[in-house]
Amino acid sequence: MSQFSFPILENDELLPCLEEMEVSMDANQLSKPTYETVRPVMEQIVIMLTGVTREELTQPVFTAMDAFEYPELHDESIPCNNFFRQLSKLMMASGVKDFSWRDIFKPEPPRLRRHLSAIVNFAKFREEKALAFQELQAQLDALVESAKQTEEEYARNTAEMRRLQAARAEQAQAVARVEAEEAELTAANTQLNKTAAALQNEVRALKASTNAAADAASAAKLELA
Repeated sequence: MSQFSFPILENDELLPCLEEMEVSMDANQLSKPTYETVRPVMEQIVIMLTGVTREELTQPVFTAMDAFEYPELHDESIPCNNFFRQLSKLMMASGVKDFSWRDIFKPEPPRLRRHLSAIVNFAKFREEKALAFQELQAQLDALVESAKQTEEEYARNTAEMRRLQAARAEQAQAVARVEAEEAELTAANTQLNKTAAALQNEVRALKASTNAAADAASAAKLELA
């Protein structure tokens, strides 16, 4: 497995990067490091990059305290262990595999520069990933919003389609009623036409009978004369 690598920065490159991270350290402290200067700087970096608060960093872990017969003798050592554990995790994530207590209590300029270079590189890497995540999150939010709008539009279209289907069904029922009434009227008219035709035939027959009777009466009058 290849080891994570990072560039070792020169002091004139490293200090501006630390300043950009709002880490307080000057060239003299970097070239002549001591426990008193390195410990606060590393604490500040741990708090900044891990999200652990200063209170959490210095607060004893009570389950660990219970393991000691005289826990009051370890009030300072256990918080110190908490700090070193968090710092070691950060160093490991930054690519430093050989970080030790000596780098805090007896810091050496080359190793300190190496460790701070690793932290700067990690911070930049994390910032790049954070920006990429923000961009992806923005894209995701846009897609979610678009999907929401699509769902709302689909719901509106579905409601409108159902309204039109109901209106069409109602119209179909009305058309069916009109067609039924029209069929009834057509049938009635047909029957009336048949009745009228029959009456006309009867009228013609009566007229013929009347004419025949009139002719017979006229003939009878002539004979009597």
